[in-house]
Amino acid sequence: MRRRRGFTLIELVVVMLLLVLVSAAVFIMAGTGSQTYLRLAARQTAAADLRTGLSYLDVQIRKHDTRQCLSLQPDPFAGQTSLVIEQNIEGTAYQTWIYVLDGYLCELFVAKDADVTPEMGSKIAPIDSLQLEMPSSDSIRIVLTRQMAGQAQQQVSRIIYLKAGGITS
Repeated sequence: MRRRRGFTLIELVVVMLLLVLVSAAVFIMAGTGSQTYLRLAARQTAAADLRTGLSYLDVQIRKHDTRQCLSLQPDPFAGQTSLVIEQNIEGTAYQTWIYVLDGYLCELFVAKDADVTPEMGSKIAPIDSLQLEMPSSDSIRIVLTRQMAGQAQQQVSRIIYLKAGGITS
């Protein structure tokens, strides 16, 4: 009698069990890897938002570093400290307000005595909070904070030294 070659039921079950275990391990590792990638991408996005906002503020402050041009005032919408740049263009006084509203660093350029609404401002970068301080009469300290869902809070700061005599408060 000839012996029939093939697999027994037990051999097939063992192979199928091993295939299921290897597949489960691969899916778990892929899921963990994709979650790690998404967290890292969110952290990099928040850091890029902070760098954008800080760079924007740095450029605006250095560009308008003239005597009695910069001041720290409560913004007209939420009452938080904001940077105000005053300019005189062709005999008309203008103000540029830089503030945080609804999770965005915003800029509002208006005539000095104009009525303003939040919709008039332009969004610069997603930022959760802006802190402006004067550690000395000739410097300003900027602290920007950003927190994305499920992430640790990120913060950047910079001290900018002014050449034209400081900020009025």
